[in-house]
Amino acid sequence: MEKLKKLFAKIKSIANIELYAALILALAVIIIVWLSSGQKNSEKNSADNSYIGQMEHKICSVVEKIDGCGKASVAISYASDAETVYAYESETTASGGVIKKNDSPVFSKGEPLVSTTLPPKILGVVVVAEGADDPIVRYKIVNVVITLLDVRQQDVQVLKYKS
Repeated sequence: MEKLKKLFAKIKSIANIELYAALILALAVIIIVWLSSGQKNSEKNSADNSYIGQMEHKICSVVEKIDGCGKASVAISYASDAETVYAYESETTASGGVIKKNDSPVFSKGEPLVSTTLPPKILGVVVVAEGADDPIVRYKIVNVVITLLDVRQQDVQVLKYKS
């Protein structure tokens, strides 16, 4: 008990103890905010990667079923993150011959209600496949990718799988 009294006495004797305590508290808050924002970004990136991964798998699965094509691998590069579109409600009021329209977001359980989520913007697709040296197979692969991802033909590269 005597040791605790000496420790408290020592702490009380430190000049500007309130300033040090405030600095430590502010530093702790900054660290917590920084860590939580990093966690949100990683959740968003993992959602984007999940979508891209699903599309890579889907394209690979379809391409491998093309006649004349064997084993395949797909890589998709993308520029932007998925875009979230929120729901809004419109309220129109008329007073004195003036019509005023007011849009406000819809909330559910304290969070804005998500209307849709748009997928990330795809920059390009690379498909490496057995049988890609055949122009007909290559043409079919390019058309599969264009159809599934709605990308331009020049954004799709098809290469032969090494033997």
